[in-house]
Amino acid sequence: MDTRYICDCFSRIASSTDTADLVVALYLLPGVNKTRGTAYVHRELETRNFTTGRGKWAFTRKFPVPEDLPDTFKLIRLRIDCNSTRYPHIEKDIYGWEFSYPSFTDHLATLFAHELHHFRRYHLNLHPGKGEQSANKWAVLHVQSLGYEVEARKIKKRNKKKINYSTFLEKFPRLDPYADFRDLQATDTVRIRHDPSRKYLNQTATVKRPIRSNSKRLVIQTQDGKSWRWPMEWVERIKRKD
Repeated sequence: MDTRYICDCFSRIASSTDTADLVVALYLLPGVNKTRGTAYVHRELETRNFTTGRGKWAFTRKFPVPEDLPDTFKLIRLRIDCNSTRYPHIEKDIYGWEFSYPSFTDHLATLFAHELHHFRRYHLNLHPGKGEQSANKWAVLHVQSLGYEVEARKIKKRNKKKINYSTFLEKFPRLDPYADFRDLQATDTVRIRHDPSRKYLNQTATVKRPIRSNSKRLVIQTQDGKSWRWPMEWVERIKRKD
């Protein structure tokens, strides 16, 4: 595919964004369900960071590093399955969205726009407090405004029957590893049997409040007056004196 065609697509999507220090790496590779994108925008990267030998992007080590990279930059990596994807194409993502792409260009534009949203948020402070759902919404509306024909919808999840963990554990106490701690009350005492810092090791501490039914931690006050949410597997009960 003509690289000028791809660069023109990226330029259109990012035309209203300051991308002076942004580098975009696109990989068109064979594969099934490996299409993805990642924005590395939390810190300045250097040439040695352009490729990686770990994780889902380890394959980048197989490709040469561009010689004209700036000294420092932000990076967006994109990968699209080029041999298994046929258009029009319907795709579901891990955030509960279904996308319909009439063409490869619509697919590329939307994927890039999603990652550009993260760049704009973390590097340019344009979408404060927004996450993946916002990135999807913004990407779709943005590319549609530029004439791309992508369609997307949030898939409604079936309501799952909520489990009352308190009732469940009462019926099956053997399944609760912390059953012996559930009746602890405020002012009861426990002994600290594990402390990574060893500061409170073997000291006693006072329980501040009863334990929630699904909690794995105990709110305690150590002898220096500090309060902590201490893992229950790190303490032992001290029986009440009758």
